[in-house]
Amino acid sequence: MKNIILTGASDGLGKEFGKLCVKNNINIIALCRTKPEYNCDFIETDLLYEVSIKNACNVINQKHNKFDVLINCAGVPSIQKLEKITYEEVENLMKVNSIAPMFLVGQLMSLIKENEADIINVGSTVGLKAGYEEQLAYTTSKWAIRGTSYNLQLELKKSNCRVIQFNVGGMNTKIIEKYNGNKIENPNEWMNPSDIADIMLYILKLPKNIEISEISINRKNTKNY
Repeated sequence: MKNIILTGASDGLGKEFGKLCVKNNINIIALCRTKPEYNCDFIETDLLYEVSIKNACNVINQKHNKFDVLINCAGVPSIQKLEKITYEEVENLMKVNSIAPMFLVGQLMSLIKENEADIINVGSTVGLKAGYEEQLAYTTSKWAIRGTSYNLQLELKKSNCRVIQFNVGGMNTKIIEKYNGNKIENPNEWMNPSDIADIMLYILKLPKNIEISEISINRKNTKNY
């Protein structure tokens, strides 16, 4: 495993995974708006826009067409009463969490098959249940990416490509703070993203004849997230 395409590479779980890969001599091809702090091949990408994704894929085709894994790690939250949520917020949420990952895979499908590359779609444990109050839109987007993974597993069944749906519960990141300015309470009770990154890399290093089709990682002893 030498090269990994990673969205959301500059913050949260993506950042920790990227740093871990660098330590393991794995090159990250980072698709995000902000250049990561660690050494990587950076392609400035805004997942809200079709043209930005297409431009990134053009660069990949020209300069980074040999890759082993594509990880859709980027994600945005939504905590809003349904009657208060705006159309723009729902649209942006679905674009980043659901549409962009599917579109990115589609644009790179020929290379994915040629490279026999694996795909990880990072979802959430809310995509396994009804979710939580004031998170209807967010929950919907995470159910959607899970459905994408299931269908990709079907479409790539006869290939050597593995498709892994990676459902993660609450982590100690700045995702909520960036959304509404509120820091999470009791951060020590939330999972450390570096621990989750370790699990992700371990799964990818398993022999190719082992596919963990779906995994769910929760916080212990909590009723929330």
